[in-house]
Amino acid sequence: MAEIISKPLDLSRIVEVIRGTGFPCFGLDMGRDEVAENPSFFLYSDDGGLIPGTHANQYKRAFTVMFVTRERASFDDVGLIERLKDCRLIFDSSEIDKGNLVNTDEQVTATTLNFHQLIRIER
Repeated sequence: MAEIISKPLDLSRIVEVIRGTGFPCFGLDMGRDEVAENPSFFLYSDDGGLIPGTHANQYKRAFTVMFVTRERASFDDVGLIERLKDCRLIFDSSEIDKGNLVNTDEQVTATTLNFHQLIRIER
């Protein structure tokens, strides 16, 4: 049986770093009220899929941070990526999408930052 030997992510620290941008931060379980009350906000997903790491005793678990704005707000993406490195998140890529909120004509821009955490095991 394999034993995980890497430290788990400190989710409260990650959320604190993201909120340091000046925007609220929510998990994927956020409700409609949070969307209505905040024209710009961050979402995170810490339960992404696993892929093999570069070594036989490693896996990579996806971690996603998304910035959604209805007011064309912006944030320092490079600065946030660098601060999240201190939280043991490794940056992979980013994407920018434009669209409408579901069932509305309200336009939004979503910036997705894709990260992973390394999970080391001992066999």
